Amino acid sequence: MEQADSGAAPEAGLNARRGVSLAAALLMGFFLASRLLGFVRQAAITAVFGVGAEADAWFAAFRLPDTLFTLFAGGALISALIPVYTEFRDADQRERVSELVSGIFNSLAVFMVVAGALGALLAEPLTDLLLPGFDAETRATTVEATRWLMISPLLLGLSAVAKGVLQSERQFLLPALGPVLYNLGTIFGAVFLTDEFGVMGLVWGTLAGALVHMAIQAPRLARVGIRYRVRSGPGDRAVRRVLRLMAPRLLGFAVVQSSFFFVNFLASYIGESSVAALANGWLLLLFPLGVLAIPFAEASLPAFASLWAGGDRQGLSQQYHWALRNVLFLTAPAAAGLIVVATPLIGVLFERRAFDADATALTAAALVFYAVGLVGHAAVEVLARAFFAMQDTRTPVLVAVGSLVVHMLLSWLLSIWMGIGGLALGVSIGALLEAGAMYWLLRRRLPGPEGGFALGTARVGAMAVLAALVVLGLRLATWPGGASSVANAGWLALYVLAGALVYGIGMLLLGAEEARGIRAKVMEWLGRGNGAD
Repeated sequence: MEQADSGAAPEAGLNARRGVSLAAALLMGFFLASRLLGFVRQAAITAVFGVGAEADAWFAAFRLPDTLFTLFAGGALISALIPVYTEFRDADQRERVSELVSGIFNSLAVFMVVAGALGALLAEPLTDLLLPGFDAETRATTVEATRWLMISPLLLGLSAVAKGVLQSERQFLLPALGPVLYNLGTIFGAVFLTDEFGVMGLVWGTLAGALVHMAIQAPRLARVGIRYRVRSGPGDRAVRRVLRLMAPRLLGFAVVQSSFFFVNFLASYIGESSVAALANGWLLLLFPLGVLAIPFAEASLPAFASLWAGGDRQGLSQQYHWALRNVLFLTAPAAAGLIVVATPLIGVLFERRAFDADATALTAAALVFYAVGLVGHAAVEVLARAFFAMQDTRTPVLVAVGSLVVHMLLSWLLSIWMGIGGLALGVSIGALLEAGAMYWLLRRRLPGPEGGFALGTARVGAMAVLAALVVLGLRLATWPGGASSVANAGWLALYVLAGALVYGIGMLLLGAEEARGIRAKVMEWLGRGNGAD
């Protein structure tokens, strides 16, 4: 009997990893599509507005409603909802599941309506407070756009409830498709509406995208067995439990959003275009973070929660180390690559019409120093979800508060010396410290990592640096400079391919498990293709 049990645990772990890998692969595909559309969206916006005053107004206006959504309905809600939902579902308490989801849905809807109305009313004094460096015209544009964008948190918030339920049910397709359609809405506004409506054209397109984002997910709840209860609300014990778990996470997101507001506050004094350049640099950082790290983290949370609910601490330790190892394997070379190809990348993506060479240089300064912290941001995505699975949302918040204090101090001091590059570097140092502290605290709670974790991490870092040096040499020898063109896009593709080959071959020669796994998958797909022929 003991032998059967001992064999079942590794098999269960392998099955969990296969499930997470498949879900992560699906999410990566849609995150990739969403991020690529994000670049199209950004290119459309920068082509119209460059990084001038109107672009500053758009990115500043987007910050307040985005903060409201992120705080109260984004990751904070989902990370608190999934563990409780999983517990009820695994216990086959379907009625309690419906009451829980309905209560969250109703409570969030009421809150978002009230908060959105207040945000619209207070848009002008908040803009004056948070962006004192803007001139009168830019402030007026920011206020008008902010007021209308306050509708979007309600639509996206209701979508987030559906996303949490569907991910708990291991259904990842529609939640992953939503951001793709959301980006398409903003692109539509940028391409077809800005000539007539200016910045407000972006607002109308964004609101249309948010509406579609909700419309494709919410109806699916009935298909997974959720029966809507009109009277369910915060009085339900399970709802209150989710809200209690959400409260510390809410504070954590408030910390993150405070960071964005602080960066914009300082940037508004550095000079015109600084807010837009930092926003563009952050968008580029979000591409590898969203495609390579967040899918693994989101796909892992239901598995983490099930392992913790089943009392398998060793399994949880192995699972989060496995996810962390894969995320570091993917994001370390991406970080090194962004640092050495920042200027070519931005030139190819954005340098056209109103976005000139000076805008490329300014945005590259932000991206290079944001990229320093990419592995820290990526690790936090996985490590924080291990805490959420243990229904501990307090510890990640305390760590985030500490890192915020460090980053704000450093960003302020470094911005005096380095401009917007210093602002971005302060953010990166804070992210690296946050990841290190979270990992240390998890090691104190759960069994140790699988063998070779530290050595594997060192190999990843060394090969990422080597690949970046090869790309840097190639770039210095060949990059022609200039604005976006087919030739420049070809050189950029060559740099990416060269870096990927050096890193991939190097990791295979070093015997990295992740590289062997990717090679095995590629050979399997090739074999299937040959068989089909």
